[in-house]
Amino acid sequence: MEDVKKRVLEFLAVRKLSNSITGPILCFAGPPGIGKTSIAKAIAQSLGRNFERISLGGIRDESDIRGHRRTYVAAMCGRIIQAMKHAGSNNPLILLDEVDKLFSGLHGSPSAALLEVLDPEQNNSFTDHYLNLPFDLSNVLFIATANDLSKIEGPLADRMEIIEMTGYSTNEKIEIAERHLIPRQLLQHGICPDHLRIQTDALRVMGEFSYF
Repeated sequence: MEDVKKRVLEFLAVRKLSNSITGPILCFAGPPGIGKTSIAKAIAQSLGRNFERISLGGIRDESDIRGHRRTYVAAMCGRIIQAMKHAGSNNPLILLDEVDKLFSGLHGSPSAALLEVLDPEQNNSFTDHYLNLPFDLSNVLFIATANDLSKIEGPLADRMEIIEMTGYSTNEKIEIAERHLIPRQLLQHGICPDHLRIQTDALRVMGEFSYF
């Protein structure tokens, strides 16, 4: 995890020092449950940006990205503009979750639409079909996540700086459970810490059989 933190800091430092928004976007790749979303949230908090998450799993229609034209029944703007509206600012951090699970369907390629969103030469005038007006996305910090890099389409992968993350060791899982997960659950359920104690050996068994 220290290597991941170092690469993230290097990426943000280069972006800051060069004052550039034309570079690649970060993509955290690894199995589920290893903290990809948590890292993205921490980056947003440290930069003072609002955080928005867009789940891309199973999307097959480019209108989910670009929006529907108003002539369609129940038309609405796409997920990018919805996220911008919810963020209430023009420079949020938007997490594109599970970018490897985009699929091309009968109604265009969502990957091609997303490529336009991420292209610094085009995203300063991104046009959502519902709004039918150019919208500037150049101040948005996009970060992607993926479980399987081999399933990301080539042109989309070329726009990304991949940071591969491995699962936690058993000892790391135990530390996370003791320092964060258990205290959080006790607080949420109104249980006094003195009334519930989980032995380290029990946590070790759970950690060895968990998938992340």
